[in-house]
Amino acid sequence: MPVQFFKVPLSVQPKGGGEAEFVPPKVLQELSYRFLIVKDGAAEAIIEIEESEAVLETIEKAQDCQKLSEAQMKELKDTYPKPKLKQKYRLRVQTQEGEEAEAPAEAYEVDEQGNKIVDTFQTVRAGFYLIDLPVSI
Repeated sequence: MPVQFFKVPLSVQPKGGGEAEFVPPKVLQELSYRFLIVKDGAAEAIIEIEESEAVLETIEKAQDCQKLSEAQMKELKDTYPKPKLKQKYRLRVQTQEGEEAEAPAEAYEVDEQGNKIVDTFQTVRAGFYLIDLPVSI
């Protein structure tokens, strides 16, 4: 499947507990995509999406999604303020089989060599919210 880059607008929706989440345009809400960078203030982002040609054409036709070539993506990415990045070990999804199973408090996912898998997050300020967003580097 082809990979394409898009510049998309974002909005922020408050959740319970003083947290918030990013809301992408409707055309992207059921699709799998990766954030490359989010502009501080959360007004817009550059995403990478790998889908069929038909789906990519639908996204291209959306009023609020701008298709970018790789050169345009790099140029636009360079104009954004330097992101605040941090790395965290990926936690293993705990599945409990009844009440007898006791898993260690900190179980991390590991790769084939036994090394802990590290995920990179960008901390984005949106209003008074600080949102950690997984990004591809």
